[in-house]
Amino acid sequence: MKFWKIFSVSLFVFLVIGCNMSSNPCTNLKEESIKNVLKIDFDSLVEKNEIKGTNLCQIIIQKNGKFNIFYAFPDGKTFIFGDIFHNGELLNRTALNRLQQDAFNNYKTELESVVAFSYKPEGASKYIYLITDPDCPFCERSKQAIKDWAESKKVEIRVIFFPLEQLHPQAKDKAIKAVCSKMDYKGYIESKWTGTTCEEGIKKIEASISLMPKIQVNGTPSFISYNGKRFVGFSPEGLDSIIN
Repeated sequence: MKFWKIFSVSLFVFLVIGCNMSSNPCTNLKEESIKNVLKIDFDSLVEKNEIKGTNLCQIIIQKNGKFNIFYAFPDGKTFIFGDIFHNGELLNRTALNRLQQDAFNNYKTELESVVAFSYKPEGASKYIYLITDPDCPFCERSKQAIKDWAESKKVEIRVIFFPLEQLHPQAKDKAIKAVCSKMDYKGYIESKWTGTTCEEGIKKIEASISLMPKIQVNGTPSFISYNGKRFVGFSPEGLDSIIN
């Protein structure tokens, strides 16, 4: 642990004052060589971007629908994992925000198609997507508070069900019944997971489950604003941060 702390400080200094020893440190970094050196397998090499003013390359890979971000030196044998702070920003976070924004833009039509229902306070001019699981304990505890926040901020809530089947085996059936019974936000607060299944509900929930990995959502509650900004978990301050 002490080694990594020392190394992180040294790395920060290197990134600030290091000279660019190569015209482009990413040129010789190939997908197969990265797999061989790191002894890992992944689906694709998404990006390899030079970090200007340094001798590092930012590597973005995708595995099982998730992005992983790390860094490499030009030798193709030395890699750095973890957050890197450079020119006033965390490079990992900046890259992830950009990838998530791109995913939102690319799949916005599909995202809208899996909305189960919405709650629109009078005067609402903005909206957020609430991605929730019927059996997520934190989702259940926060749904009234989310409504209260939406009313105070004049923001529409567009609810999308994303049942995490491995954690909550009954959640998919509840979500399907919610769609089939034309659940509204009042029924959602009251947890009225009743009724029967229908083809419309099955198709919508299966489409939602299929879509979430594509837009890099893997937990609930997750929020995506009309502008593509995201917040995971719930707090009024967190939601405030993504609607501006």
